[in-house]
Amino acid sequence: MSTTSTAVECDRPRPPWKGPAETAYEMLPIDSDAAHAAVAALAEDRVHLLASQGVTVSASRATALLREPGALGLYEDGLLVGCLVLRTGPDVRHWAADGHDAGLLVALDPATVGTTQVGRLLTLWLADHAARKQLSWVWCEVPSPSGSTAGTSQWLLTYLCDLGWEARYPAVRSPAGGRVVRLRLRAEARAAMAAAISGPHTGATAAVSAP
Repeated sequence: MSTTSTAVECDRPRPPWKGPAETAYEMLPIDSDAAHAAVAALAEDRVHLLASQGVTVSASRATALLREPGALGLYEDGLLVGCLVLRTGPDVRHWAADGHDAGLLVALDPATVGTTQVGRLLTLWLADHAARKQLSWVWCEVPSPSGSTAGTSQWLLTYLCDLGWEARYPAVRSPAGGRVVRLRLRAEARAAMAAAISGPHTGATAAVSAP
């Protein structure tokens, strides 16, 4: 089997990002009971919204994921609107050559990734955050669409692809044993993001590179 990866980018038109005018955004750790309650509420809202679009996702998976170290929430005027987890020291050998450069590995869940506008903010923030850490890439993994979770995985793949992430094929087997599609986003410093979103109050760098 060939180990050469190919990049696939969605050709759907991407709406221009409109930066916040008078809106205050903050990226803060999810590390309190109140923050976890906000995650649960956000996940439930998104589950119902996606269900109305024919996409079934799990709120419990999202709330469990966001109890892991490195969980961060994007707040708009104090309201939680999106979440992610920055992985520290993950094993990325299964990325092969794609994981040789230093990068940032992020975990995203359909129930808490937010609206398209929030997803675009998170994407831009991640690219800027990685660049400021002098990293080359932001990486993400999505379960390969198959079986009962195929619709959920395909939705997240399409969502991220529409935001400018590259999907790398073929799918590979993760250390946990499941097959995953790798996605990457090139690090890019954006001065406007530092002004738009205050950074997380955390010392984790989440910098990783494959051996």
